[in-house]
Amino acid sequence: MSLRERTEELLVGRVTFPLTSYLLNRRGVITRFNELTRSERYAPEQLRELQLKRLRRLIAFAYERVPFYTERFRSIGLLPGDIRSLDDLRKVPPLGRQDVIDRHHAMVDSTLGNACDLADRSSRGPGEPIPFAPFRQHQLVRNTSSGSTGAPTVFYENGSRTALNWVHEFRLKSWFGNMPGAREARMVRLSNEYLPKSRVLRLRNRLWNQLIIPGVNLTDRDYAVCVEKLAQFRPKTLWGFTSALAGLADYLRRNSIDPAPWGIGLVVGWAAPVYDHERRLLTEVFRCPVSNIYGAREVGHVAGQCPAGAYHINAEHLLVERDDDAEASAGGGREAGEILVTTLDVSPMPFIRYRMGDIGAIAPSNCGCGRTLPVLQEFVGRTGEIFRASDGRMISPNFWCRTFMNVRLAGAIRRFQVIYVNDHAMRIKIVKNGSYTAATEQVLADHLKRNFPQDMEVAFEYVPEIPPQISGKYQMVVNEMEHAGNHR
Repeated sequence: MSLRERTEELLVGRVTFPLTSYLLNRRGVITRFNELTRSERYAPEQLRELQLKRLRRLIAFAYERVPFYTERFRSIGLLPGDIRSLDDLRKVPPLGRQDVIDRHHAMVDSTLGNACDLADRSSRGPGEPIPFAPFRQHQLVRNTSSGSTGAPTVFYENGSRTALNWVHEFRLKSWFGNMPGAREARMVRLSNEYLPKSRVLRLRNRLWNQLIIPGVNLTDRDYAVCVEKLAQFRPKTLWGFTSALAGLADYLRRNSIDPAPWGIGLVVGWAAPVYDHERRLLTEVFRCPVSNIYGAREVGHVAGQCPAGAYHINAEHLLVERDDDAEASAGGGREAGEILVTTLDVSPMPFIRYRMGDIGAIAPSNCGCGRTLPVLQEFVGRTGEIFRASDGRMISPNFWCRTFMNVRLAGAIRRFQVIYVNDHAMRIKIVKNGSYTAATEQVLADHLKRNFPQDMEVAFEYVPEIPPQISGKYQMVVNEMEHAGNHR
């Protein structure tokens, strides 16, 4: 690294980024990042003690000042003093997405008065920060989930949750040698037409060392613009929607463009898992480590993938459980279940035992990286993406990843989407590449006959494109049975 680059990183990482973040009410980013570099190696007992301390403070706050939780705790006879261990949190019923949709105003700190109404009437976009927020009376920002699982949830924050996301991102990147202030390119939910007009994005480039490029509804023309900007900016980290990153990698491969001169040392996918076929593509094209962040807008970044491949939970600020009362996902076992998340920091709108809609397991760390943070394991997929066939076998999204990684399919299919119509029928949308033939379809059909019951009907639908969702994500599996309310 040149002296100029090192000076630039230090200036951004230690001065301009923390200062501008503070002015947006995103406080203590660097201080907390430094704390996390120590706590990630705490002994398990020390980490649980920290979690319990924060949990007890959170429960007391929610009981006293958040009407929704006051009502919920009283209905089960729970007092703040009843939380004596982390296991005591299981007395609280899980929080569902519909609860948040129906009661989001009641889930906000009652001492904030009419701040929710003011945030609702604001002309700012979802999650858009308030400039100079620390010096304003009303600091709440209205945000929404992506809506990829149905109706979007509305929630409110004051900048503290976004600050924590930055902290967790800094820690993740530091695991791969990229420190705060290092150049970063981010593929975001914006179009190419908007980017040149945004003064905010130009300031992010100068003050945060971030290049913002489009990440949704991308055509080859958009990818060409991205390539030009990336070659000029030379980021150390490339960050974006998993589908956008995979699309960029596919464009580079199809056009024989080598990204090695850009100097990218880390690719991070978020908003969706990096499935096996996408990881292989990204690794082959960018020739650098590929990481992934798991989380949700409502609760923030829950876990990040380390260089050894483990998904370490950000356990200092989030308590993650498996819902033992829900039906286990894998063959009736008890190892995996629906993931529940509690935000341990006191904030205007806490989430306590929030249903993430994902199936997985939590385990102590025995990771080769040496970090003691617990890990998420056995990701099976979202509850609605898991199909139980008529003979009881379970088909997870990863089955489809492995299917389309077949050497006779991978080069012939540009994109696919699986639609479960009912227990006995599915439809598979396919965007062909030039090498797709009738023999390709037969390979796929034979593979499905071997892995599904004989009464499963499969229809292939060939389409020119598969559009993304409103959120910008590409949905690999669609379960029409779930949407119809008659899923198993």
